[in-house]
This record gives sequence, C-alpha cells and structure tokens, in this order.
Amino acid sequence: MREYPSEHNKIVSELLDGKFIISPSPLFYTIQELEDDYVEFFIKSFNYKLNLEAEFIYLSSDEVNEKRTRDFTLFLAILSRELDYSGKNFRDKIELGSFDINETEELLRQSSKWEILEKTTVSEFKKFIKTWRSKNLIEINGNKFKFTKAVKLFFRFAIEIAEEKLKQSLKN
Repeated sequence: MREYPSEHNKIVSELLDGKFIISPSPLFYTIQELEDDYVEFFIKSFNYKLNLEAEFIYLSSDEVNEKRTRDFTLFLAILSRELDYSGKNFRDKIELGSFDINETEELLRQSSKWEILEKTTVSEFKKFIKTWRSKNLIEINGNKFKFTKAVKLFFRFAIEIAEEKLKQSLKN
C-alpha cells in the first residue's frame, strides 16, 4: 500500500470541501512534490481532476453543477463592472486591493444589476463572504476583505465564457 504524507488527510478533506490550497501553504508544496500521486489518487478515488496552478490548487469535475461557483462568478462580474464604472482598474483592485464589507454590499445593492444578485447567495452578503473565506478565496480582516490568488481562476472562467459568446455571435 502506498505511503502518503502526514498531511494527507488534511489535504484530502480541504480539497473535497471545495477549498483552494494557496501557495505558500505547506500543503501546496506537499501536493506539488507528489503531484503525480495526488492526480491519480483524486481521479481513482473520487473521479475529480486535481488542478495545479502556479499559485493555487483545486479540484474539478465535469459532473458537478456548482451553484456557488456561478454565484461567485456573477458577484465578481458585477463588482468588476461597478469598479470599472467608477473609473477604477477593476482587475488591479480585485487582485491587489482590499474592500470594506459594508461599502461593497452597498455598492452592489445600488447597482442596476442587483436584481441578478438578489436571486443568488450574494443576497445574504456577509454570509456569502464568510462562505468564500472558508474556501480560501477571500481573506477577512476586521470589516475588510481581499481576494486570494485563486480569484484568477474566476477571471479566466469569465474570459472563456465571453470568448464563447463572441464566437457564437460571430456565427449568427
């Protein structure tokens, strides 16, 4: 039987709980060192794909329809839109800046797109933020939050959706 590192149970439970493992966490480097073993383990055990990015690690599956991921993507898109409208470089602000929880909630509620978010888990904003903190996508410090490096995955996802829509519109 294969020997796994002492952190194996923690690695498995965090990834199965939908958490991102962010560099420079020691878990990140353990997985990185044993990449082939963990790729095989998650495929054989759970039929999940282990995704190793330069700065974070996560699981994915073609069989999962993740509503929370959709909600987060909508939140990120509308927050980006509102930051852009206020003249800020939304990508820099999201990747590098911090946000006041109450001010961000108010910004979103004042948005003309709030009716979209109102039908999602974003409608309970403080709970929404805490949920994503538990997934290592957001860090909270007092009444401020900032995004971790894993937010880049959602930007990439949004770009892929936009490119697909553009291709479809060019076909029509």
